[in-house]
Amino acid sequence: MLQIHSECAAPVSGDRPYGRLINEEDRIILMKNEVYRLPQTHREVQVLSGIAWITLDKQDIILQSAEKASLPLSKNFAVISALNNMPLILAVWQEKSPART
Repeated sequence: MLQIHSECAAPVSGDRPYGRLINEEDRIILMKNEVYRLPQTHREVQVLSGIAWITLDKQDIILQSAEKASLPLSKNFAVISALNNMPLILAVWQEKSPART
């Protein structure tokens, strides 16, 4: 299930809760009528500006500015598009395995 979090939009890197390590954020900009297929390795999405429509595993979620969603592991890609006439700016983070010692 998609989990929504509301928080201020800010770059995040390094250690994250629950022992996961997340790379530096990537930014995605979508205009009206554009669709983006998010790679399966990306686990978190935050709207920096605009409104996002995200579909994953037959579930739809709408995120507004400063809202964040944690995406579940899936064999499918999440599909993201911008709602309204505003450009959509997203920050996305890719999950990576902790370094072995």
